[in-house]
Amino acid sequence: MGMGTRTLAACAVVSLLAGSVGAQSRVMTLQDVLARAREQAPAIVSARLGLEETRARLMGASVRRTSNPQIEAAVGNRHGSGTRFTDVEVGFAQPFESGARRSARIAGAEAAVAQGAAQIEETTRLVLRDVSLAYYRLVHANARIRLLNEAHALATRLHSAADRRFKAGDIAVLDLNIARASVARVWAEREAVEAQKAQAAGELRQWLRLDENIVVADTLPGPAVTELGPLLQSSSARPELHVLEAAVQEAEAELRLGLSFSKPDYGVGVRYSREEGDHIVLGGLTLTLPVFSQGQEQRAAGSARATRLRAELEAARGAIQAQVRTAFDVYNRRLAAVSVFEREVVAGLDENEQLTTRSFDVGQIGLRDLLLIRRELLDLRFEHLDALLEAALARVELDAAAGVLR
Repeated sequence: MGMGTRTLAACAVVSLLAGSVGAQSRVMTLQDVLARAREQAPAIVSARLGLEETRARLMGASVRRTSNPQIEAAVGNRHGSGTRFTDVEVGFAQPFESGARRSARIAGAEAAVAQGAAQIEETTRLVLRDVSLAYYRLVHANARIRLLNEAHALATRLHSAADRRFKAGDIAVLDLNIARASVARVWAEREAVEAQKAQAAGELRQWLRLDENIVVADTLPGPAVTELGPLLQSSSARPELHVLEAAVQEAEAELRLGLSFSKPDYGVGVRYSREEGDHIVLGGLTLTLPVFSQGQEQRAAGSARATRLRAELEAARGAIQAQVRTAFDVYNRRLAAVSVFEREVVAGLDENEQLTTRSFDVGQIGLRDLLLIRRELLDLRFEHLDALLEAALARVELDAAAGVLR
C-alpha cells in the first residue's frame, strides 16, 4: 500500500471514529430528560396503548342495538284427503334492550376510559420520579469523579515527590508506601464511582430508549425553600385518586346495569305464512319476564366493589397527605444539613488546603500528616456533595408525593 493510500485510509478511520463518538453522546438537562421520558418511556407508551384498548369497550357500549335481527323460515308439505299443499312460514324479529341498560353500559365504559387516562398520568408521575432520581445520581457521580480526578493528580504528584525524597534519603520507606497507597486508594474509589455512574446512566437509557451515552449538563441544585400549603393542595389532585374515583363510577355503573335486568326485555316481529293456499301475516311482541335472572350478580358485585373502592379512596387521600407532610419534613432536614455544611465547612476548605500545603513546605508537618489532612478535606467535600444529592433526591420525592411531577 502506498503512502497516499495509507494516508487516505487513516483519514477515513479518524473520520469514522469522530462521527461515532459524536453519535454516541447526547448532552441533556433535567428538562430534556423529563421531556423525552414523557414521550418515550416504555411504561408510559404502554399505558397510552392500553387506553386505546379501553376505548374499544366504549365503542361497543355505544352501539344502539346489541342484539341482531332474527329471521326464521320453514317450508313443508301438507297432505290431506286427496290434496297436497306446500306450506311456507317466514318470520322476522328484533329484540331491544331498555334504555337504562344501555346508559349503564356506556357509563361503565366511560368510567373505564377515565381510569385509563388517569392511569397514564399516574404512570407518568412514577416514571418521572425514577428518571429524576437517576439523573441526579448521575450528576452526583460526575461531580464526585471530578473531585477524585483532582485528588488523584495531587496524590500522584505527592508520590513522585516522596519517591525523590526517599531516593535522596530524606524519608523512610514507610512514608513512600503510604504515598503509593494513597494514589491507589483514590483510583479505586474513582472506579467504584464510575460503576455507580454506569448504573445511573444505564437506567436513564432504558427509560429514555436511547443508545447514546448521556452527558448531563446540570449540577446538583442548591437549597430552595418551599411552602407546605400549595403542595398539600396539589396532592389532592394526584392521578391515583382520579383512578380510584373513576373506578367507583364504574362500579356504580355495574350496579345500575344489574338493576336494569330486573325490567323486562322486549322485541317486535312480523311473521308470514301460507297454509293450504291462504296467505297469513301476523305482527308479534315478545316480553322476557325477569322471574329468575334479575342481575343479582352484577348488583351484588357492583355494590360491594363500590363500597370497597370508596374506602380505598378515603384511605388514599389520608395516606397522600401524610406522604406529603413526611416528604416535606425530610426535605427541610436535608436543606438544614446542606446549610450547615456550606456555612461551617465548605467556606474554609480551600483555605485549609492552602495552609496544609504551606505547613508541609516549611516542614511543620510530615508527609503522613499531609496525606491524612488532605484525605479529611476530601471526605468533607464528598460529604457536602452527598448532602446536596440527598437534598435533591428529597425534593424529587416531595414533588412526586405532591403530584407536581406530571
